[in-house]
Amino acid sequence: MLMIPRVFLATIVFGSIISVSSTSIFATEPPQAKLLYKIDTTDKVVFLTVDDGSDRPIDAAAELERLQWPISSFILPSKVGTYATWFSSLGSRNDIGTHSARHTALKGLSFEKQKKEICEGERRIKEKFGSTTGYFRPPYGSWDKRTLQAAAACGISHVVLWTVSLNGRTITTWDGKIHPGNIVLVHYIRSMAQSIKQLEKRLKLQGLTVARLSDYLD
Repeated sequence: MLMIPRVFLATIVFGSIISVSSTSIFATEPPQAKLLYKIDTTDKVVFLTVDDGSDRPIDAAAELERLQWPISSFILPSKVGTYATWFSSLGSRNDIGTHSARHTALKGLSFEKQKKEICEGERRIKEKFGSTTGYFRPPYGSWDKRTLQAAAACGISHVVLWTVSLNGRTITTWDGKIHPGNIVLVHYIRSMAQSIKQLEKRLKLQGLTVARLSDYLD
């Protein structure tokens, strides 16, 4: 009968335990949506995103038609009403994403509560527009690890934040500049046209233009 030394046997058993434990740890870690503040690119482009849908300013629509910029919108289901066609016809392209069901700050909420907000928002926007980009913006930029996990559970590929925000003539950035790859935030409010004009001026000075976000994502 072949005798296996006890030390060798213990090593085999211990190695098996470690292997099983590691596999279990990785297997129980929920998938997460990708988090974006900016796009890593050297192209002279930024990405314009628009939130909420509280107002539908005609002058902003005219500016986007003039510029033929592509935009990505993160719209609340309650703001769409019968205006899905108005939203989807803006600019050269308006890619529709979701912004939760009720504009609830998600950070600190349980996984199940966050999942309900995100999944319901995604479902209701799909009912209005027929499809979505599969991108999600958390209200107020409020998120935690559970947000990324809940978003993935709802079929969301990317949680999109921002590095530049506009409010009328005011442009707010992280370091006072706009850089290639920056994600820009504006809102569907009355001053939206003013914000677009201000952004146009700044981008011309820096030799930048607006590109379609989905063209730069996997």
